[in-house]
Amino acid sequence: MPHRDYSHQNLQNRAFNHQDLTGADFSHANLRGCDFSGATLTGANFQSCSTGQSHRQLFTRIAGAGAVVVAVAVAVAFAGAGARVIAVAGAVAVAAAVAGAFAVAVAVAVVGAGAVAVAVAVAVAGAGAVVIAGAFAVAAIAAFTNGRVLEGIALSLLSLLLFRFAIYSFLELIKTLRNTTGTDFYQADLSNANFNNAVLSNTDFSHANTQFANWTNASFSRCTLPQEFQQQEVLDLCISRDGRQQTYAHLNLKRLYLKDINLTHATLAHTNLNQANLQHAILENANLSHAQALGTDFSAANLTGACIQNWGINSETKFTDIHCDYIYLEPNQQERKPASGNFQPGDFEKLVHQFTKTLDFLFRNGIQPEAFNIALRNLLEKYDSAGLTFDSIKNLDDGSQLFRVKVADPDADKPSMHRQFTTEYATLEKQLAAKQEKINILEQRNSHLEGKLATYGEQLPAIWKFLFHQTEQFSRPSLNASNSHFSGGIMPEGNKVEIGSIGGDASGISGGDNSGVAGKNITGAAGGDVSGTLTIAMKQLEETKDPKALELAELLKQVKTAIEQPDSGLNEADQQKALKHLETLGKLATDQKNPDLLEKAGDALDALPTIIKRGNNLAEFAEKYLPTFTAGVKAIFTFWGIPL
Repeated sequence: MPHRDYSHQNLQNRAFNHQDLTGADFSHANLRGCDFSGATLTGANFQSCSTGQSHRQLFTRIAGAGAVVVAVAVAVAFAGAGARVIAVAGAVAVAAAVAGAFAVAVAVAVVGAGAVAVAVAVAVAGAGAVVIAGAFAVAAIAAFTNGRVLEGIALSLLSLLLFRFAIYSFLELIKTLRNTTGTDFYQADLSNANFNNAVLSNTDFSHANTQFANWTNASFSRCTLPQEFQQQEVLDLCISRDGRQQTYAHLNLKRLYLKDINLTHATLAHTNLNQANLQHAILENANLSHAQALGTDFSAANLTGACIQNWGINSETKFTDIHCDYIYLEPNQQERKPASGNFQPGDFEKLVHQFTKTLDFLFRNGIQPEAFNIALRNLLEKYDSAGLTFDSIKNLDDGSQLFRVKVADPDADKPSMHRQFTTEYATLEKQLAAKQEKINILEQRNSHLEGKLATYGEQLPAIWKFLFHQTEQFSRPSLNASNSHFSGGIMPEGNKVEIGSIGGDASGISGGDNSGVAGKNITGAAGGDVSGTLTIAMKQLEETKDPKALELAELLKQVKTAIEQPDSGLNEADQQKALKHLETLGKLATDQKNPDLLEKAGDALDALPTIIKRGNNLAEFAEKYLPTFTAGVKAIFTFWGIPL
């Protein structure tokens, strides 16, 4: 149906009944006397329009009332002329017939079939009362004339009473005509219509569909209101848009247009808000306990400080772009969520179906195991009497994790608990991230050096061959005894390789004890049995019979076993590094005052997770066991007074 523009037009007495006028524009139009009964007006614009009785309707109804008065006057004239019972009876009959005819004509032509009975009854009753009163007045005069004083007095009193009733009837007739419908929306579809600033009088909205209609600043006068406005406070709210500090408990606000409404500190307990439009509504510190909000649209609304105890929501309830710093699960600002601090954008929408009375911690980027272990351990130690126990970990749809802790003590200071954990965790997470970044830089440098060493390793056989050849020349008998020691450089003819200083004792290069450069049992620069030295270190720990030393040996053994698995996925270099780090920890346990070992041990503990995670088959081990291993090692050394 194409859009129809009737804005700013005078449409008095037009008939639009049962027409499809979806989205039509009647803004600022004169709609007095119009008939919209049964019309489809979904989304129509009635902004600043005016409704009510038209001038033609008013003229016709006033003329009808005047006709009744004329009929009464004729009846009185007949009665006065005859002054007899037969004349009076005839006059009554004529007056009643004339008045009834006029009343029916007016009711049917102008008022409408629904008002016929009322209009006819009032007109006939009033006219008949006037005629009969006149007859009694004539009879009273005749009685006084003939000397029947008492009869005259009685007839006069009856006449006065009937005249009074007649006046009352005519006033009711005028009231009925005044309140008669001018503009008719009976059974019309006005869903999503806009009546902003409309002036509505003598308008019938009975049985009309007015869901989500906008009544902002509209005025109502002598109207048959929609069903949802049976309570005056609901109508006032939809007109004023301001419900601050007001009470709407137990009211039905279902499917109302409440966009941009201000309900700060309002009481909406047990209120039906199902499918209402509350976009951009201000609900700060509102009481929504036990409210029903199934399918309600809270998009961009402000719910900061609201109480949502046992409210009813479902998957159709919308919280897009919601603004909410915190809420309460119980009245009187009890059971705050979050327990400390504020929600970040998107948190409320993420957690709105997850709220319980547990102590909740939201990890938006996953959990950093080491920071988590330390912060949780400190929380449990400080609030040991509160009865903190693990509840659950939930993986949310966006990849974040919700960690819940049960609190047995109902009087426990949850805000302080939440604040301590989140603050400490955030600090540790930053420190560990900075440390990890340094480790990554060192590993990149190490990898670069390893590449260079690999290149030099390829050239090493030629270098050894050259050195062996030179040494063989120096050991010939023809050399003078004075040449048993050489200082300075060797520059073979045709070769640019220069070796800085070589003495008579060549054990550092070839022969003798070659442990310094290359040999069978290498424990220094490259190769060697690191696993064996680690085993020795663990054995030394076991021999001390110290319970903490035995515990450390067991921890080292478990990690060593995992590293040395044939299918661990670690290359030989990473395996040797990891074992070396474990050996450093073991040596520090037996030589606790060694400053070099102390410095290396902290780096070793930090580097282990990174190295082990490179093993294809050690990911699960690194994720589940290494945090416990790290925490355990630190706890043992802390017990010995050695901070790592």
